[in-house]
Order: sequence, then C-alpha cells, then structure tokens
Amino acid sequence: MKRELLAVGVLLMSLPAGAAGIYRCTSASGAVTYQEIACEGGATGGVSNIPTSFPEVNTAERDRVLQQAAALEARNLRRYEIDSNERVAMADIAARERSSQAASAAQSADAYPVYAFAGRGAHFVSVVGRVIRHNRIATGVR
Repeated sequence: MKRELLAVGVLLMSLPAGAAGIYRCTSASGAVTYQEIACEGGATGGVSNIPTSFPEVNTAERDRVLQQAAALEARNLRRYEIDSNERVAMADIAARERSSQAASAAQSADAYPVYAFAGRGAHFVSVVGRVIRHNRIATGVR
C-alpha cells in the first residue's frame, strides 16, 4: 500500500506546474498576489490569462538581425585594418624623419657652426641647433 501511495505521489509531482494555471488573488486589504495554487479563504480571484509558454521564434527577424550584426562587424574589421595600415605608415614616416635628422646633425657636426645674431644684448646661438658659445655682446650689459 505504501509503495502505491509513493508511486502516486511521485506521479503527481511530475506533472507540469504550468498545466494548472496561474491564479491572481486579491486579499481583503487589496494586496494582489500571483500563485500556482487556488486562492485561500478571504482572498478573491481566479485563473489569470498569463501565458505559460513562450511565443514562436520569428526566424526571419532573427536572421535579419544576425545579418546586420555580421555586416557591422565586417565594416568594423575593415576600418580597423585601414587604421592599422595608417598607423604603420605614420610610424614609418616618423622613423625616416628621425634618421634624416640624425644624418643631418651628424653631417653638420663636422662643419663649422653658423651663427645668427638676434639683436642688442642677444646671445650668439648656433643655427644648427647646438649652442657653441653663450657669451653676451660687449655692450656693457652683463
């Protein structure tokens, strides 16, 4: 007998919970609750028309959204490749400029410096970027 009751209990527990429906219960104080069991005592209400299953999948819309996402990702990848190529080119240009400046500085180090005079009380400064002499002009200004 106990085995039969146990089997019936297991069978009842295995029934889907959504089959019974969802109850909307309103208590005497006005509080609303939703539950899987019928309303108790002073609560009023009944089975609600809340759906217990998901709607069908709209595969056409899903495919359209996935295609848009793939197109966006492809555009972003192309933009990244363009930006990457531009960064490499700019780095190459900067490296060439540094090497030409270094070669120019090495070449000018072997030559005599050229001085520019900026005016009264000014300093003699090398035009090639190096300060050779830092003396004041003999004008009485120290």
